[in-house]
Amino acid sequence: MARGDTLFRQWNLIKTLSSLRYGASLEELSGRLECNVRTIQRDLKVLKDLFPIECQTRDDKRKYWLLKLDIKDTNPIQLTMTEMLSLFLSQQIMLPLAGTQFGDGLSSTISKIRTLLPSKALSYFEDLDDTFLIKSLAKTDYSSQDQMIRSLNDAIMQQKAVRLVYASASKAEQVTSVFCPYGMVLLHASLYCIGSLQCYDDVRTLKVSRIRKVVPLEQTFDKPEGFSLASHMQSAFGVFQNEKKVTIKARFSGWAMTNVMEMNWHPSQKIVEQNKCEVVVTFELGSTIEFKRWLLGFGCHASVISPKSLAKEVKQELQATLDIYDA
Repeated sequence: MARGDTLFRQWNLIKTLSSLRYGASLEELSGRLECNVRTIQRDLKVLKDLFPIECQTRDDKRKYWLLKLDIKDTNPIQLTMTEMLSLFLSQQIMLPLAGTQFGDGLSSTISKIRTLLPSKALSYFEDLDDTFLIKSLAKTDYSSQDQMIRSLNDAIMQQKAVRLVYASASKAEQVTSVFCPYGMVLLHASLYCIGSLQCYDDVRTLKVSRIRKVVPLEQTFDKPEGFSLASHMQSAFGVFQNEKKVTIKARFSGWAMTNVMEMNWHPSQKIVEQNKCEVVVTFELGSTIEFKRWLLGFGCHASVISPKSLAKEVKQELQATLDIYDA
């Protein structure tokens, strides 16, 4: 059995116990989760070492499994004001996922914190936006896609394929295909799903806001051996990449030079030449698409040295822009 199936079932077992204030017998849990009693026993054996789960024998001589709702009795958690502020600020970071299953937990946590705070502290929280603001140039609201995101996440956990309809930006048309989702990535307020798209027979990065429909399938799949989101995304400048890496050498001057030297834009970023007027930097990337867009943002203060093919692409892009202004 795939590890994803086990995790998904155990996750549902925790959620079921959380919803049952007085617990449930093995038989009841077996019926709710649609699996045999021995499987439930194995899962409980694992989970009771991780969560405050206990077994009680009631008057009817039956055993009931219970998730202690008052966790503070066994695992006291006291948050300092600084920790509460950090949680509050993190809500701004997760704002694009508000209204989805990824944002629900944090939202409820913030609500609970608010009930614990004295009125002065609560007022201080309300004024935080005036003293510290996390600003994003773009905003995306995924609340209307919550059910779709849940279906994708369930498919990821269970390693089951879905049939989806995707509005392809490159083809300017809708594509219908079987999709095997490996995981999701949040980048710059946009949520992406990584997986194998059958119609291309390749691993693709799909922007979730462009997914129009998701239909769960019973078809299971196996991830490529050793696959992980972190390693898959390592050579990407953003979220897009190809199998073949390319070494890019670029020159930056003026404010662009300062900007590049102040920040590490990619793990492979390396300064190879530097003087008072300019800096030459190399990058090892799996795709040039997002890098080219980023470089163009520096205008005349940035240029590609190599590869020549990329330099030509940037030049053509700039020329096309000039043509529009000339027109």
